[in-house]
Amino acid sequence: MATRDEVLTCYRYILGREPESDMVLLSQVIPEETLEALRARFLSSEEFLRKSRLLVNGLPRPLPLTVPPLKVETEAPPETLRRLVEKTGEYWSAIGTEAPHWSVLTSDMYRPERIEDTKAYFYASGKNDLNIIRGCLRRARVQPEAMVTAVEYGCGVGRVTGHLAVKFPKVVACDISRPHLDIAAAHLAETGASNVQLEHLGPDRLHPELRCDFWFSRIVLQHNPPPVMAAILRRAFAALNPGGVAVFQVPTYKLDYTFRIRDYLDGPLGKQMEMHILPQPTVFALAEEADCRPVEVREDTGLVSSQIDQWLSNLFVFRKRG
Repeated sequence: MATRDEVLTCYRYILGREPESDMVLLSQVIPEETLEALRARFLSSEEFLRKSRLLVNGLPRPLPLTVPPLKVETEAPPETLRRLVEKTGEYWSAIGTEAPHWSVLTSDMYRPERIEDTKAYFYASGKNDLNIIRGCLRRARVQPEAMVTAVEYGCGVGRVTGHLAVKFPKVVACDISRPHLDIAAAHLAETGASNVQLEHLGPDRLHPELRCDFWFSRIVLQHNPPPVMAAILRRAFAALNPGGVAVFQVPTYKLDYTFRIRDYLDGPLGKQMEMHILPQPTVFALAEEADCRPVEVREDTGLVSSQIDQWLSNLFVFRKRG
């Protein structure tokens, strides 16, 4: 079996860095794995392959400023919207049973056969999202103490939820997958987070019926077809109290991406995680419709792809007037 020190050597000499923590290092020690298999695993990892491409080709250029508009249908009547949500929900309910933690962060270390050894690191990683929120609110000159009720859209298994529960007096965490929510409930019970309300969403209920001061979603909206993303954001902006803040991430461009509702619905249920985009003009139009003004827009394309010459993803911060 490959040892801890041999795994550490792979980190240093193949990936060229130290492991994130001793917990992560130990999670990479796999029983019965030979040294040859360990070396092959690191050499075939996405991180090593990405770094190798950079060494050979150099840094890719960002998405050109001259790209054309995309052909994307972003509006759908209620019954069509329902069918779109049903199609998305079927996949997430299935993966929530098969590989719930991996479906949130698609790293092999979070697959079912390894999650018991890596679960602590998985949940600790949600602290980064809280730090992002804190930074956004500070730059927006918003006092976090004024944010009483927070909505987390797409809470999954509660990776970020527990951290939000420390910051906000009340957290409403929602998801389309019941299996994910069941795991989130168990995790929150273990941590003693008593100020979290879990909400199951679906085709007939795309957003909880409430008013909130803060709305958050990251690495979630992108898995929904564009009309569903638009419908979710329309409801999110409407739910904000005057002075409320929305912080969310969504891919806004991909070269050659198109979306036609009829073609999508005629296709089979996807067996893989889908990635979609919502054009920036649509995001801004939805915000304006609800009297929400942009406070900050940041690029975070690396969150969705290393192909920054083909993709664009943005972190948006909007505040409702009043």
